[in-house]
Amino acid sequence: MQLVQARTFSEGKPRVMLIRAEPVWEGPERLPLDRGRTVRITTAVSPLAVLEAVTGHQESQHETDEVLAVLTDAEEAELGSGLLARVYQNRVYPVEPWSVVRQLFGAREIDPRLTAEGWAAEALIDAAGQGHWPKVPGAVLSRDTALARLAATRLSTSAHRLNADALDLHAFLAWSLAPGAPERLAALGAQEHQGLTKWLTDPDRAGESAGALAALFALFDAGRGTDAVPMGLVCSVLWGPDSPSSADRARGRAEQVFNSSELDDNAFAVFGTQTQQYVRALLLSRTTAVDSPDGADPHAVLDRAETLIRQFGAEEAAGSSTLLKTGLQARFGTVARALTRCVPADAAKPPSARHIHALAEAVRRLDDHVLTGWGSTRDSVVRIRMAQRLVQWLAQGAGVDFATVAEAIDLHIGEYGWVDLASGHIHDGDSAHPELPRAYASLLAAVHTRRHGVDEAFAARLADETASDAEPTAALVVESFARRVLAPVVKASRSGGRPLLFLLLDGASAAIAADLAEQLRARAWVEHDPVVDVPGPPRRRAMTSALPSLTTVSRGSLFAGELAELGQDEERSRFAGHTFWSGATVRLFHKAGLRGEAGARLGTELAEALADPNVHVGVVVNTIDDRLREDRPVSNWRLDELLGMEELLASARVNGRAVVITSDHGHIIDRESAKVAAPDALSARHRTGTTAPQAGEVALAGRRVVAPGGRIVALWDTTARYGSRQPGYHGGAALAEVAIPVLAFVPRGATTPKGWRELGPQRPQWWSLEADGPATALAAQRPPLAASLPTKRQASTKSPRRQAERLEAAELASGQGALVPVTDVESPSLPVSASTHASGTDQLIEALRSSDILQAQLKALPRKEDFASIDAAVRSLVEAHGIMPVSVVAERAGKRPARAAGFAATLQRVLNYDQVEVLMLVDSGRSLRLDLERLRQQFGLDDASGVSK
Repeated sequence: MQLVQARTFSEGKPRVMLIRAEPVWEGPERLPLDRGRTVRITTAVSPLAVLEAVTGHQESQHETDEVLAVLTDAEEAELGSGLLARVYQNRVYPVEPWSVVRQLFGAREIDPRLTAEGWAAEALIDAAGQGHWPKVPGAVLSRDTALARLAATRLSTSAHRLNADALDLHAFLAWSLAPGAPERLAALGAQEHQGLTKWLTDPDRAGESAGALAALFALFDAGRGTDAVPMGLVCSVLWGPDSPSSADRARGRAEQVFNSSELDDNAFAVFGTQTQQYVRALLLSRTTAVDSPDGADPHAVLDRAETLIRQFGAEEAAGSSTLLKTGLQARFGTVARALTRCVPADAAKPPSARHIHALAEAVRRLDDHVLTGWGSTRDSVVRIRMAQRLVQWLAQGAGVDFATVAEAIDLHIGEYGWVDLASGHIHDGDSAHPELPRAYASLLAAVHTRRHGVDEAFAARLADETASDAEPTAALVVESFARRVLAPVVKASRSGGRPLLFLLLDGASAAIAADLAEQLRARAWVEHDPVVDVPGPPRRRAMTSALPSLTTVSRGSLFAGELAELGQDEERSRFAGHTFWSGATVRLFHKAGLRGEAGARLGTELAEALADPNVHVGVVVNTIDDRLREDRPVSNWRLDELLGMEELLASARVNGRAVVITSDHGHIIDRESAKVAAPDALSARHRTGTTAPQAGEVALAGRRVVAPGGRIVALWDTTARYGSRQPGYHGGAALAEVAIPVLAFVPRGATTPKGWRELGPQRPQWWSLEADGPATALAAQRPPLAASLPTKRQASTKSPRRQAERLEAAELASGQGALVPVTDVESPSLPVSASTHASGTDQLIEALRSSDILQAQLKALPRKEDFASIDAAVRSLVEAHGIMPVSVVAERAGKRPARAAGFAATLQRVLNYDQVEVLMLVDSGRSLRLDLERLRQQFGLDDASGVSK
């Protein structure tokens, strides 16, 4: 119809056009033209038929402006001059296909390579009705331009439109997954099908992908087009670089599916490699889609590939894949076996370094797999990392590292709570691989044996100190918490300080607190040490619960400011009425006041109190404790799972409130516990104490026991309980029940309460994995505190300032200052036996001290700086996994807070030798990050092997 479209048919001229063509028309009788015109199409098999058609149209022409197109094979000589005089231009128009093509594309000339494709002209003209042909930018219509537009038009489906400018393998892989793709290809005529596929697979056009495209179209020709992407994944393992020699038979089976003798090994290999790249990109598009993604489901593709792999017997080859699920399963199996080998037969012995290294390598290979970041697989990888950390903890060796309850509480918040956090993840179970549950069970048994010994030792010390009725001094206890931690913030607000938000997470253990603190840090909250009345290095704090570790007793004692058993109403009145608030307004809200009405996230009174800068707010969040009475225990929590936490923290950020988070007691999770008969049981974990304690129990008597007669018997064994089974318990004497975490945070950029000191990362050394930072978990072994530090009864009577100085010396010597109570430091340095080797950090520092480059850098400073401060700063950064707040680094190096920024600049001048960034300011200048690998390279420290690269 392009011939008719190009004619104007001016007024008075005939509106009949004769076209030489086969007198066959199966299309619609009328077609629209431009400018509102229409053309009626008819056929004439003889001159007489032509005459009838012309005459009939002329008789009706006065009623319509419609044009008549007559398709006839009659010659002009047969029609005669009289009849020709009655038609347009007095002639029969021959159909010249390439002339029509030129008009379609607006070209003056056509590439000879295109005209050599005899089938293309008819196909292009026919396809013109299916799509709009944009005019070519130049005078010549090239073969590639015409055939690209033809292919895109002919093969596009309603669900997937091909782009004529991007007809590569990835485009056709995506197209193959769209509904209707096989039907579109099959609808082409034989010549057009052959011509288009030959052009699409031409090496001059497709380059190295030519063979891969040939493989794809071969699958369509074999009726397996919908399997193109899954088959490409099969090829990626059967013709990949890691394909085993045993894969020959599987390759033969796969080749039969393509049913083509023209494909070689290189074609299959490229097809596999590029298909793998495409599916990786498809997975990535799913992870980054804001809304529900459209298009193909990559997991359905992977599942189909797994089916084909089983059909071909290609499981062994697929085991090395970093994309297929068979490869993921193989890696999980390797990790499970490596983990099993890490667990020593004797729990008192550490795992071997060789087995730890093998586990780390297995986990690294698992990380290489694309699917480790997806859904339940991501959760499985988290558990594996937790297991890896527990292995590193076991590698520290057995032994009880505390001599007092205060030391045990500090160790729990700094170490054992992290053990419980990791164990909780693993206890939740995993089905990623059949061997994993058995490996986890073996690991948890070894961890439990160690923790069992810790709890037994703690119970003995708790009984001893409770019986002594000694008044706690430096150590935090629940009844002194409000006076020592909260009151200084409240008082400071009267002279311009920010108000306080105090959150009591009922039943939150040290493990939960460690996890929540990491989440807060990730949300731009800055952690601090809120204890201002005890000298010594800053650290995350913890306190001892009242006994028994029940809500009514321990929470009541916290709000009362003295040992007491209170109900909710008494808690509010006693807490608000303390004299140490110095007249400030302090309000406490429980669950009922936390919940808002319909449409409101928080209760009205609570929201108003939070908006008032003159009101200090306390809130009890019961979510954790409530879950201990429900069907399933929870080992780890997200902030958004705790009722009201997101809203409370958001309000605190807006108003610049300092936030203190604590609990009233910890808890233990039920892990197949055994019931112990106890007629006098008062809770699941303690009884009256009318009979002597049995195995797993301890008698507690003294002033801090809030019970009739000041005596109870409590379970310290976490595998025992009184009464019926519940998801979790508290009230006993296990360390996880008695130790209460204390967290203090300030929104980044907000005013810090007077006396609060910023904290760096609080993860224990063994928690670090290779991906976490420059220092590894086994960089240094912690000396046992019980052997090297005096007990509380041996504590020095020297001044607090002198004790603080000695504590700092102890911290530098052991790297464990955050675990040592202030009152327990007697000598300026820790005794080290002759058999104790220098830690990896010590070796690194000594190598740095001996470096000529370092000495030259120190001499070049405009202001003299002793190596001792460099030593302290680098040591602190290494042991904090490479990153620490500037203020903390400066404090560790003995610098005043006002000198922190200047000291950071000095450190950079010393360590950034030859302008290489060994030490960088990050976090908007708030923190320093040490690149340990660059430090080694710049100062030639490769022989300092104690700290991992």
